[in-house]
Amino acid sequence: IGTGVINCVGVTHCAAATLQVEASCTMASYKLTYLNYRGRAELIRFILSQAGLQFEDCRLAPEKWQEHRPTTPLGVLPVLEFEDKKLSGNATISRFLAEKYGLASSNDLDNAEISSLVEVVEDVWVRIAQFFFSTDEQKKEELKKEFKTSYLPVTLAKLEKRAAENNSPEGWIFGTKVTYADFAVYVLLEPAVSDTPTLLDRFPTLAKLKTSVEQLPNIAKWLKERPESPY
Repeated sequence: IGTGVINCVGVTHCAAATLQVEASCTMASYKLTYLNYRGRAELIRFILSQAGLQFEDCRLAPEKWQEHRPTTPLGVLPVLEFEDKKLSGNATISRFLAEKYGLASSNDLDNAEISSLVEVVEDVWVRIAQFFFSTDEQKKEELKKEFKTSYLPVTLAKLEKRAAENNSPEGWIFGTKVTYADFAVYVLLEPAVSDTPTLLDRFPTLAKLKTSVEQLPNIAKWLKERPESPY
């Protein structure tokens, strides 16, 4: 697998047990490379898991990223490899997989709307990165405070409004079935709620969405079996 990979496992929801590296490296349909965090790439892992697809989950030690960067197509992570192809960028990979495996719509305009909701969440991850990777401790704390007290609540209020207007019994943010936009929202909510357990008291539809995602059998299996990571 190579130096700096924290974890590289083949995952399948078609078998009772997680496959070992030796078997997965020849059997997996997809190889996903990201840092050893859940982070934004967890959206891709959710899509692959919900679709019941086998994949290699390759996680780089953060200190090895600069060394690994030249091997990526565009110098960014995550990277998805399949059929001798490499795709870069979280939103691009997510949309490709979601449209391919039934987690989007068959209508182009609907897909544009779903994508726009995912982009809202992607913007939040950009803001998180500003303080997460800051080396100036004072600036880090200032950015984090502004994020938690202003930016995140305002963004969640917008997402709450959209989900409430959609009026789905499950809390889905678009349409009548789960889409990758719901997964994008969940992946954002998970660490936020862990940090502030009462956060969703103000956002009841998002709380419903979170519960509905957790109750999907393939997602529940992934949440139970996924590797431990700090974020």
